[in-house]
Amino acid sequence: MMARAATPAEFVEEAEGCFGRAAKAAGLHQRTFDLGGHRIEMQFAGTKLLDPMTRALAHCAARADGPAELRVCFFDTESTRTAMAPPAWSRHQYTGGGEIAGFCDERVETSYQPGWDVFQCLDRERKVALYWTPSWRLLPWWEVSFPLRVILHWWLRDTELQPVHAAAVGNADGGLLIAGPCGAGKSTTALSCLGSRLQYAGDDYTLARVEPAPYVHCLYNTAKLDPQGLERFPHLAASVANRDRLDREKAMLFLYESHPAALIGGFPVRAVVVPEVTGRRDTAVELAAQSLAMLALAPTTTRHLPAARARTVAKLIRLTKSAGCYKLLVGTDLAQIPMALTSLVERLNRDAAGG
Repeated sequence: MMARAATPAEFVEEAEGCFGRAAKAAGLHQRTFDLGGHRIEMQFAGTKLLDPMTRALAHCAARADGPAELRVCFFDTESTRTAMAPPAWSRHQYTGGGEIAGFCDERVETSYQPGWDVFQCLDRERKVALYWTPSWRLLPWWEVSFPLRVILHWWLRDTELQPVHAAAVGNADGGLLIAGPCGAGKSTTALSCLGSRLQYAGDDYTLARVEPAPYVHCLYNTAKLDPQGLERFPHLAASVANRDRLDREKAMLFLYESHPAALIGGFPVRAVVVPEVTGRRDTAVELAAQSLAMLALAPTTTRHLPAARARTVAKLIRLTKSAGCYKLLVGTDLAQIPMALTSLVERLNRDAAGG
């Protein structure tokens, strides 16, 4: 399709008009969430995207009325029978990171990845974001586990908050970020703590506040395990939400539904822990260089969330300078993992309290 002349802000406004027509055709549904102290209103044209995009956020549902700081509009063309505005850019402007070259500036962000078939945009000035896919049937399964991840990253760019690729466990006094690349053992480490004295604040993406002191918010109540990982937690099998699709998807659990008491809204970050699978039986914790925390957090966070990379890195530098760093030598005896982490958390909390 030929590109049309339009500014990024004009395109967002045109796309919002498409959402309005979709909502008129299929019905408007709204949900409000408090995420890291910020109120976001999610609006849906029809219902096909409502549950997939809110289930992971259910624990953050707003408990009181109040004005929203950001409005995010969701629709798909198939269920609403409403087309999205045609692209105002050429196919040559698509980038490997999903950003649309020439359609991202200080005010507006846009993203689309052919083959993924999800378009997202944000207008900071008008405090509105759009999320569109041709069909709700095409929604990638992993999007259900961390909805709004990209839009939140854009919107929080100039704040002290940052979505980070890390798990988190702890208690009200403080806890740990668990960082590392995909497959490093973040999910296994976090889920091994279910039923222990440590509570769960995420196993893949969490929301970190960098200053005035490091703090982590539980952003998503989901947990994901590959087939081998699920075998290590047979007691969780009955809680898997997508048991009929495990041949092509990771097992996904919504812990707010199955283990609500295990969740915690957030806590001060005492340290970053980097798992290392050893193959040995016993688990141990050892002090590590501060640089290891940055190496564990920055590469995957900035790869998944490429916009404003320099600002993201600067936030992560401040975060890791303020927290300690430890290596978790993960053994095969799962029961030892929460024991080792609980001991570390309690010691760090005592130190922070001056005890």
